Amino acid sequence: MLTHLRTALVAAIAVSAIWAADAAAFWPFGKPRVDLAPSYGGACEGCDLSGRILAGARLSDSNFNNSDFSSAVLMRANASGSEFADANFTDADMRRSRLVGAVCPRAVFARAMLNNADARGANFRRADFTEANVSRMNFEAADISGADLRTAQGLTQPQLDRACGDRRTRLPRGLRVRVCD
Repeated sequence: MLTHLRTALVAAIAVSAIWAADAAAFWPFGKPRVDLAPSYGGACEGCDLSGRILAGARLSDSNFNNSDFSSAVLMRANASGSEFADANFTDADMRRSRLVGAVCPRAVFARAMLNNADARGANFRRADFTEANVSRMNFEAADISGADLRTAQGLTQPQLDRACGDRRTRLPRGLRVRVCD
């Protein structure tokens, strides 16, 4: 009986392999693939992406001005070089995301999770970080002029030493930022 079971199993595997090869031969779009990191590049001004799961998405070099990302999951997303003027990231999960060179003036990051985000050279002029978690966020060469970081969680002086701001930048008591050139 065990021999019959093995023979049936081998036959089923062989038929499956043949069917898969035949199906791939007739697939009209080339080799089928699953894209685990979808791309949302281009222009999507004023888009409603609230609550969307965009973990690992490629959003780089795109225009998302006035878009709503509230409660979206953008963990490990790459939004380097993109524009997010007046965008809403309230309650968004942006842990380990890349915002290198992103332009985010007046963006709202209220209660967003930005732990370990890479924001080197980003523009956060007049952005709102009310109760956002910015633990270990990389602010190297970032412009936080006029930004509100008074209640940001996990903000440290070493992070601010790598950024620049102006007299309108609001920081927690005891922290300071150098003035941008």
